[in-house]
Amino acid sequence: MRVSAIVAGVALAVAACGGKGAPAAADSNQPAAPTAAAPAATGATHEIQMVQEGANSYKFMPDTLTIKQGDVVVFKGISGNGHDVAFYPDSIPAGAAAVLNAAITDQSQPLATNMIADGQSVSISFAGAPVGVYKFYCIPHAPMGMKGQLTVTQ
Repeated sequence: MRVSAIVAGVALAVAACGGKGAPAAADSNQPAAPTAAAPAATGATHEIQMVQEGANSYKFMPDTLTIKQGDVVVFKGISGNGHDVAFYPDSIPAGAAAVLNAAITDQSQPLATNMIADGQSVSISFAGAPVGVYKFYCIPHAPMGMKGQLTVTQ
């Protein structure tokens, strides 16, 4: 009985340590696979300002903008001690998430920029972006109505 328990324990230990047939563990010293580079912008540059007006009024100015494929949108912090730009995953065209994630080089999470301080800006290229509507918001200020919409045309 005791031998059976020892054999079972050894078999369990061997299996846990990656016995024969177990998938190899990822080598943490290997470089990460390269991510797809964003296509180069070829169009106009547009600016959207991020502002605080009053104690609880935050907005993108303009909050609605139509651009062309290949244009760049610069989101500039004006007032409010920091904002970000996040795109709603369920309200962007099919295939847009990959383009946006490649274009947003400094992300806090997928489809979102890091915080942008007053006087700073983040540029997002819509080169290679599918035609359609892109709804976006500021994560900390969305409850106060800080939302916007871009329409990308050909």
